[in-house]
Amino acid sequence: MLTKEDIVQALKKYDSIKYSEEFYAYYLEKISRAFEPNDQLKDCVRYLILWFLGKVTKERPDSFIERVYVNEKKFFILKTTPNNEKAIESACDNINLWAALSFKNNHLPFNNFIQYADTITKNSIVLPSFYVHMFKPDEYPILNGKVWKVYIELMNKNVYINTKPAFWSHYHQYVNFCHYLEETLNLSLREIDKGLWVLGDELKNKARENEKNLIDNQYVIEGIFDEIKEQET
Repeated sequence: MLTKEDIVQALKKYDSIKYSEEFYAYYLEKISRAFEPNDQLKDCVRYLILWFLGKVTKERPDSFIERVYVNEKKFFILKTTPNNEKAIESACDNINLWAALSFKNNHLPFNNFIQYADTITKNSIVLPSFYVHMFKPDEYPILNGKVWKVYIELMNKNVYINTKPAFWSHYHQYVNFCHYLEETLNLSLREIDKGLWVLGDELKNKARENEKNLIDNQYVIEGIFDEIKEQET
């Protein structure tokens, strides 16, 4: 099981250049004060989704599509895929934003709100669950393939490169897991978020190496069988 020291050590490796905490907290705070789906709220949602996708950086890149200032600090917005842009457009739809604000203000239950979140993309629950997180970050942690791999390994299950959350029931499991860590380790949900993100990165690299070794071993075994067949003929 994870220890507090595991998370604390992982936090030291968090990529604050690619995933700026200041940028994230700035727009999250603006969303917390929003009361209607105006252009300001749409900008907040757009920038946070781009941040989540790794498309916001402090360091000036060779090319960027927009420059944003947060607390007088400069950030650069990178281009994302057409599918991601479509998801952002859906997230900023007025109907979805009204539902999100109702959810934020405890007027719309979680199980009703996810029907709106689901319209963002049908390919995964990762972006829809981040939409949930944006409006209730103190209750719902960030879910992605990296942190899900950590959870799966801690459940003593095999982890592969394509191990990903697929259903809202998976998100429920992960939310309960994070709140358990929050209580037992005496850490904030955000600290757990960031620590698991780092550990998930390391686990992803480990899974990639393991699968590479399996493929290499398969080629070796196939080569041995080919040699045996040649000898028999």
